[in-house]
Amino acid sequence: MKNIFILLSAVLLVSCQKVIDINPPKGEERVIIQAYLYEDSIARVVITKSTDYLNNTPPPSLGTGTVTLSDDHGNTETLLWNAVKQQYESVAMKGVVNDTYTLQVDFEGKTYKSISILPALEKNSSINIVFKPAQGFDEEGYYMQLTATLSMNTKLYYLFKGYQNDSLLNDVNYINYASNENTDGQIKDLDMYRYENDAVGKEAKLEVYSLTEPAYKFYNAASLQLNNDGGFFSTPPANVPSMFDNNAIGLFQCSSIQVLTKTIQ
Repeated sequence: MKNIFILLSAVLLVSCQKVIDINPPKGEERVIIQAYLYEDSIARVVITKSTDYLNNTPPPSLGTGTVTLSDDHGNTETLLWNAVKQQYESVAMKGVVNDTYTLQVDFEGKTYKSISILPALEKNSSINIVFKPAQGFDEEGYYMQLTATLSMNTKLYYLFKGYQNDSLLNDVNYINYASNENTDGQIKDLDMYRYENDAVGKEAKLEVYSLTEPAYKFYNAASLQLNNDGGFFSTPPANVPSMFDNNAIGLFQCSSIQVLTKTIQ
């Protein structure tokens, strides 16, 4: 997700007679926090820093901070640094639906906090695989279709990840997210992902994540920026809204998950 947090900071000027390298001032360095807590799973936290626009090197994960997770029942745990995975992890605490969590990151003399509930997920979705010939803008292939009944008494938000066997289908610029707004609560045979003809016999998998509204807004803004082509109707470049305070940029995604699988045939 590095590209989400890039700060514009450089211009290259080239003439036919001479190449002029301009060393621009560096943009403001920001702490970036990516934190995930799923139902019945441990917490995982990655800390990095924003990089300059022309720097194509992925920012390293930083293991010199102190990360603390607490819930609304008085439980608290300091996460441990996993040097192999380059992330902080909880050991005892796991996500519980409808519990509220506070994540505190103490790093380089500053403290960053985020608070999030772990929203419930109605696990009544199903998927089907159908073959479609090429028609209009649709390519030939096997399509994963989603059917679900959504509760309409409150706003609900979702994130989707599609797989072929264990290979993620979402590319780096594609975030598949949704809400129950502007629906009647019934989703029927909604095309989610397409599989090539040679995928017959392989497993199609869909992971459905519940999201809080702040996490949904984070993904919505991130998607707009990742797919900004600079055209006339594109939105101006901007950083995504942060779920952390004290000028950090970050996401604290607490989710319940439903995993759906189907053999492609």
